[in-house]
Amino acid sequence: ASVSTSMIFAVALLAATVDLSAELKTRIEAAHVPAMQATVVNAEGIVAHGSAGVTKIGSNDPVTNADAFHIGSCTKPFTATILGILVEEKKIGWDSKVVDLFPDWKIRGDYKDVTLADFLSHEAGLPPYGDEEEMKKLPPMKGTPTENRRRFAEYVLGQPPSISPRTQFQYSNADYVIAAAIAEKVSKKSWEELVRTRIFEPLHMASAGIGWPLRVWGHEETNGTLKPVDPHGSYQLQSFLAPAGDLHMSSDDLAEFLRAHLLAMNGKKTLISPATAAVMHTKRKKSGLGFGVATVAGFNDVATHSGSADTMVTVIAIAPHNNVAVVVSTNAASDSATKAVGAELRDLLTRFATPGPH
Repeated sequence: ASVSTSMIFAVALLAATVDLSAELKTRIEAAHVPAMQATVVNAEGIVAHGSAGVTKIGSNDPVTNADAFHIGSCTKPFTATILGILVEEKKIGWDSKVVDLFPDWKIRGDYKDVTLADFLSHEAGLPPYGDEEEMKKLPPMKGTPTENRRRFAEYVLGQPPSISPRTQFQYSNADYVIAAAIAEKVSKKSWEELVRTRIFEPLHMASAGIGWPLRVWGHEETNGTLKPVDPHGSYQLQSFLAPAGDLHMSSDDLAEFLRAHLLAMNGKKTLISPATAAVMHTKRKKSGLGFGVATVAGFNDVATHSGSADTMVTVIAIAPHNNVAVVVSTNAASDSATKAVGAELRDLLTRFATPGPH
């Protein structure tokens, strides 16, 4: 009898997962975007998910819950988590100084006190490195991604800061390329290997990978019209920049990563210990390490991030006091796409939060 009882329980649990597809269909029609995917988890697992729309405009290929979307800068929390794991392994400290890690580099004096945590909280004073103009000034990147990250990091730290280091928050992709170079130096493994072995594999994130997803195309807006962007076309991030913004995965898999953080934030050891989660999710000047720390939809201390490499948008949130985390992705990057994923995220947080301190 015990087998059938547990079977019935499993079926009941499965049936209890809310299907969000119908509301996502309504949402994409109103926002004029090709597709949307979303997942809600609590400490136990997935409580709601769904997908709606097509892999690209002009195709009849429906997006499913298994499809991967490009998550852009939502990659940064993964890079920060890798460093959290290496801190726990005593390979590095949050307060390790970049000048001590790379003593042979010609690092400007401005950066003499800058630590790993300063990079991860965007407080190192670095320029954003978010546009083509800044990238054009870089030395040629002809090596492996790991070699190029080191070349990039050494170059950036030899240039003047754009604001005084350690004084205020300034979002920069360079922070995360340098943090990855630090992870590679102390672990003697590439960032690509670290993200796979320390995060994707332990969490069974089968859809996760580096670069553009294969099936779902992104769309960019030109003169108010969305146009599909070939994922194998010229529009690619340079591979050395991957730790700042070049992962893809399904919302279910991304939510599994958020669930690991949710559990750690609430005292359970997962990929990281509760102590590491406490450091990562404590607000510094403006953000934590790898995540924003904000009030969202009335919930406090929410870990947040958004990501877009200009053709897709992903938003994430973890509300630790309310036992809920949410992922919403879309395969377009227009104002209406950005607004739509934000509105869906707030709706889902509100609906699936358990009562807790507001």
